[in-house]
Amino acid sequence: MIKKEDKNSFWGEIGKRFHRKGLLDKSWELLIEMIRFDQEMFYDAYHILRKEYSEEKIFALREKDKQVNFMQVSVRENIEKHLLLCQKYRTDLSFSLGMATVVNHLERIGDNCKNISDIALIYKKTMQFNKLENIVVEKENKVLKHFGMLKEAFINKDENICKKIMSEYKSQISGPIDEQIRRILNGDYSELSQVKSIVVAMYLRYLKRIDANQKNVATIMVNPFTQLGYKNMEKDSE
Repeated sequence: MIKKEDKNSFWGEIGKRFHRKGLLDKSWELLIEMIRFDQEMFYDAYHILRKEYSEEKIFALREKDKQVNFMQVSVRENIEKHLLLCQKYRTDLSFSLGMATVVNHLERIGDNCKNISDIALIYKKTMQFNKLENIVVEKENKVLKHFGMLKEAFINKDENICKKIMSEYKSQISGPIDEQIRRILNGDYSELSQVKSIVVAMYLRYLKRIDANQKNVATIMVNPFTQLGYKNMEKDSE
């Protein structure tokens, strides 16, 4: 159990002792840009699979994925240069390592969006899921909503929004999607064709992974560095 007095949120510690300048500031701005790119990529991937198939959009999405990869490398380079050139506070190191950690989750979102577009490229038309359609739409909308919330949290440095994303992931995405995949595998949706059963299970899994990565990124403003990517440590310490 972490004692309350020994644990400050990662973001709270930065707010007290650290003012971002130079290379770290550029890295933070790049993280926001990566969130924006990931948001666009997810919308494009979802639209290609579910609304309007387009090979042109698939290849455009892959180009965006390359740009996200380039931004990931740029963040790492900025952090490396900063740590080599600057010896300030211990918080500098924690913040730098934190950004280097969450940038990996932003890159993985791009990979998962590309995987969704790959399904569309194989199937070559949009897909609906019969009795599961309303559930899938609900999860799509929640993932889309979390992109907007995450971007707002990073722009406005809002820790409470990040806590909400983390909470909603557990209650509205992770558990419910696992339950639906279990039901698909148990044959509860027998009206679905074999192809649609495979695709919807894969798609729900990708939605879960994308939102899990958003949740992991959100932890940078809530948890200490050692607990980035995990549940809200503040609740566990109460």
